[in-house]
Amino acid sequence: MPGALTELSELVKMTGADLGAAHDGDADRIVFMDENGEFINEEVLLAMVAKYMLEREKGPIVTPVSSSQRMADVARDAGAELYWTAVGSINVARKMMEVNAVFGGEGNGGLIFPKHQYCRDGAMACAKILEILANGHKLSELTKSVPEYFNAKTKIPSVDTQVTMERVKFEASGLGLKIDTIDGVKIWYEDGWVLIRPSGTEPIFRIFAEAKQQERAEELMQEGMNMIIRAEKASSTDE
Repeated sequence: MPGALTELSELVKMTGADLGAAHDGDADRIVFMDENGEFINEEVLLAMVAKYMLEREKGPIVTPVSSSQRMADVARDAGAELYWTAVGSINVARKMMEVNAVFGGEGNGGLIFPKHQYCRDGAMACAKILEILANGHKLSELTKSVPEYFNAKTKIPSVDTQVTMERVKFEASGLGLKIDTIDGVKIWYEDGWVLIRPSGTEPIFRIFAEAKQQERAEELMQEGMNMIIRAEKASSTDE
């Protein structure tokens, strides 16, 4: 994403702007550059806005299992309930309605403000960021207000995603760790997590991992890949 916004970055620096904003094609998602022309990671943006919203109104927040641990940290610090959902803004919106959430969204620039409407809205997200800046903050400062994590992600082909997924879930259940099977399987380790989920459109698995160190995130991603490889081998042996 940052590589596609080099012109916006240069424009922010050249004009001394307070921020730069870019929408996707239908403007339901948005990303930002700070006043230095630096791209703001979408997961950081999500947690940053969640923190701001919870400082003004207590209540549940909602996000997919693919989102950063930052959301859990923000919710915990605010004494708020966090609900995880399957990936997809429609799943987030439905859960928000169910639990009367004060905020929700995904780590892809899709933010949902329920007092406005129960769907992603890039213009509303931009207005909210401007509201935050109007209180005297700089975007570069706000990005440092949420915990830092590192991520790694990859994808791996699969002969039969359904069979492989069941084998991965079975292996994960024997690890003695906290797991979540809302969408694929998410495994929480003491120092990070890995999410293994089948694509809804391709015969592949997507693997996301997060930890406090980049090296550890990559190790967890590799462990996710290994689980899929073991499951695929077991399936071929059964045949």
